[in-house]
Amino acid sequence: MDFSRLVALLSSPDAYPHPVDAVELHQTHISAVFLAGPYAYKIKKPLDLGFLDFTTLERRAHFCREEVRLNRRLAPTVYLGVVPVALGGGRLRVDGEGDVAEWAVWMRRLPDEATLRHLLARGDAGEDVLVRFGRRLAAFHAGAEAGEHVSACAGWPVVARNARENFEQTANQVGEAVSAAVWDRVRTLTERRLADSRALIEDRARRGLARDTHGDLHLDHVYVFPDREPPDDLVAVDCIEFNERFRYADPVADASFLVMDLIFTGRRGLARLFANAYFEAARDAGGADLLPLYVAYRAAVRAKVEGMKSREAEVPPRERREARQRAGAHWLLALGQLEEPAARPCLVLVGGLPGTGKSTLARGLAEAAGFQVISSDEVRKELAGLAPTESAAADFGAGLYTAAWNDRVYAECLRRAEEALSQGRRVAVDASFREEGRRRAFLGAARRWAVPAVLLLCRADGETVRRRLSSRIGDASDATWEVHRRAAAVWEEAGAEVRAASRDIASGDDPGAALGCALSALSSVDLL
Repeated sequence: MDFSRLVALLSSPDAYPHPVDAVELHQTHISAVFLAGPYAYKIKKPLDLGFLDFTTLERRAHFCREEVRLNRRLAPTVYLGVVPVALGGGRLRVDGEGDVAEWAVWMRRLPDEATLRHLLARGDAGEDVLVRFGRRLAAFHAGAEAGEHVSACAGWPVVARNARENFEQTANQVGEAVSAAVWDRVRTLTERRLADSRALIEDRARRGLARDTHGDLHLDHVYVFPDREPPDDLVAVDCIEFNERFRYADPVADASFLVMDLIFTGRRGLARLFANAYFEAARDAGGADLLPLYVAYRAAVRAKVEGMKSREAEVPPRERREARQRAGAHWLLALGQLEEPAARPCLVLVGGLPGTGKSTLARGLAEAAGFQVISSDEVRKELAGLAPTESAAADFGAGLYTAAWNDRVYAECLRRAEEALSQGRRVAVDASFREEGRRRAFLGAARRWAVPAVLLLCRADGETVRRRLSSRIGDASDATWEVHRRAAAVWEEAGAEVRAASRDIASGDDPGAALGCALSALSSVDLL
């Protein structure tokens, strides 16, 4: 049966053997899941993607059975079995009589709000959950299947093949889901890290550390049920069933997926906490040396998957656009793991009141730490059709400094910053960032692109500011002492999220000292 026709029929409540009010459909690049009442039914798309082959009904039936068997290890009460999708009496029925048109994995339906992703977004999961799951995962790996046939997939040739395959299978996405500059850098740095790690990878494979792992351990696949007894309090679903080469692996490669996903959602601190808890419980301190390589590999896998989704005609246009953006962000995450700290893509906001030394500091960052500077003063003049040093002086909130003009300038600065980030650059935005909403918008963009972000707030005493503003010549800024004073009166205090990303920079009479303080702040978050 044509797959689109099958999806349409299974989207009807009449297709199920139990009462269903409405059917909710979710699609990935390789499967379709139908949420029907208290259950979920998953069918596999008839695809051959190289790393999987679901082209025959027999193969899809086999991998449905494998999916149930393997997922019962970390979700024993969720996976109920495999059921036929049958044509009989002129209608299609799940678990019905007649000619089998397809096979489906039958599962208990789990609430989206119980996923680790949803709990983290609501602030209902934190350090305790990540530590407990790190320990649970270490115990799972300790008891998982091992042996020569498993270790064969964890040796350097297979690890290298898996990593290289990501690039072979995404070459057609370059220019769409990822820039050529980022893709080329990730590929080059992956080869370098593979070569540097070869001896360690081979040694761990020889010592039999490889296991039959989960293989797809991200935040949407981990569910938390605090009111249930173990093992049902923490379950992980949807492991890799279609390719042993992706599942037989060094346990570090498995843990790295969740580390990657935590970083991708902007929770770098929790990623470190989970990794530390895992390595401590696994008693595998040496494995931590491989974490950046495997996190980058996992990010490239997710980038590949999202890139594939972005090209599927049956996926709605908005979802395709969102998948394309997520693919680009995952490539940047991979780049950040592989680059040296001083070359990692990132977003630095250089803020503060007029005359506090923002522009001087931003120029210093460009020279000392490889930043591309986006100046709000220069962008404003450009949008107005003026030369950078041409005066547009006006009272506070007037002329080119009205609320509407400010909105336009910040929007353009943000657009340029995101464009530069998509090319893998280090970006410094020189603007006052007086309003909390603007700070949050730029920090949100950094999260969206999965890059680190820091707000450097320049502060200087009144006398220094007066002197600077009165002596400016040939500068893009039109600010005066009166503008500074008025801006200070309406300065918005930072909330908890912004404070966590902020560093105060004393920018007095010594620009070198201010730059040194800023470079130290960047070094503290592994950006130098």
